[in-house]
Amino acid sequence: MPKLFSSKSSDKSGINPANKKEVKVTKKTEKNALKSAVEDQKKSLKKTSKEQNQKRKRPIRKKHIIYGSLIAVGAFFIAAALRVILGGFAEDAEARTEYEQLREQFPALSAPVEEAPPAPVEEAEEEEEEEDDELDLRSLSLDELAALNRDFIGWLTVGSNIDYPVVRGSDNEKYINTTFLGARNTAGAIFMDYRNTKNFDEQISTIYGHATRDGSMFSPLVSYLNEGFLQRNPNITVTTRDGRTMRYRIFHAQLTDAWDPAYTIALTDPSKAAETFPNAPANTSRFMLLSTCTRRGSDDERIIVFAALTG
Repeated sequence: MPKLFSSKSSDKSGINPANKKEVKVTKKTEKNALKSAVEDQKKSLKKTSKEQNQKRKRPIRKKHIIYGSLIAVGAFFIAAALRVILGGFAEDAEARTEYEQLREQFPALSAPVEEAPPAPVEEAEEEEEEEDDELDLRSLSLDELAALNRDFIGWLTVGSNIDYPVVRGSDNEKYINTTFLGARNTAGAIFMDYRNTKNFDEQISTIYGHATRDGSMFSPLVSYLNEGFLQRNPNITVTTRDGRTMRYRIFHAQLTDAWDPAYTIALTDPSKAAETFPNAPANTSRFMLLSTCTRRGSDDERIIVFAALTG
């Protein structure tokens, strides 16, 4: 039986060597193609993963920026608030030093004057002569104060804690932030309402002053809301620019606001004071109002201390 295939033209597998070589090339090509596809897939997955990570990171960066901005803004406002507070204390200290120096220069004016009991007629005449001599001494100091500030109208002593020169400007704005010696300072000065006369001769004199952070100026007026303190410290003394001594007695204090009717009555209808002011003593027609803020929150909150002229 003749052989179907020659030994030279075939191997044991029955595949022609030429065809076998083609098969190997085809498998290698497929393998390379598969490898390339796998690498492409890996690159695609890696790129996708990177993009997703970037997307996840972006919101975090935005949050960091927002938080950083909020912290920076908060730090700015805290620093600004501290600057205002510390600056206010510094200004209060400067004003306190100024008024302490004035008291040292004019001790006769700043010394509290105690009310004396009524004296017999003969003794009263002698006391008037002594008072005249004392006023002559004070008039020199008054003149010196007037030379320092032409708006000076008198010296005010309330109880034992308020002891200041009083000024009266052409409006009620100047001395809110200006001291007696003319320095710009939030402590300001003790000043009379510009609509009053400067000689304290009207039926109601209204005096304003700040309640400062360090407890100076009109800060002690808050104590008069306590009835016990009021009863122990009722006296007010004013030494006027022309050398007169006027004495008042505090009879009431109240917590109120900037629109209290007492302010209106004082300026427009003082004749109603005796019947309108709380606890006003009988047979009194001349009064003094001391007004200050409270520093407790509302800018409109006020303390008014009412006093009646006694001599």
